[in-house]
Amino acid sequence: MVERLAIKVKHWLDPIAQERLEDMGFFREGPRNGSWTCYCDASEVQRVSHWLKERQVSFEIRPADGVGELTKYSRLSDLLVDKSGGGPTHCALCGAQNVFCRQWVQGDDADNTDYPSPIRFYMCGKCVRTRMQSHPLVDAPADDAL
Repeated sequence: MVERLAIKVKHWLDPIAQERLEDMGFFREGPRNGSWTCYCDASEVQRVSHWLKERQVSFEIRPADGVGELTKYSRLSDLLVDKSGGGPTHCALCGAQNVFCRQWVQGDDADNTDYPSPIRFYMCGKCVRTRMQSHPLVDAPADDAL
């Protein structure tokens, strides 16, 4: 497994900076005033920390908790209509038939898709747009299944 790190912003940001953080993969963790968190590989930390330092944003980097665990957040796989994972023309999330679907790998609690026996399922484009993109955790395309 790849080492995962958590970057937590310890600074109140203006709305534009918050949008930039979201674009970089940060999400609000915790209650309404929770911290902005991003899970990443060690190779990504330098780029993100450089951006934060340039803007004089205080942050901390620490090892990510939840690597390989699927307990901290709600999961799209808990909502599957087809528990078998669907197929290339069958969406497991909404049950639609005869539509193009792509296989996705569910991320763990540290937004890592490289863990033993990750959950895989197919989603149609509509579910990707309406349900996956609004979900806080990473689900990555299963490139080995293309």
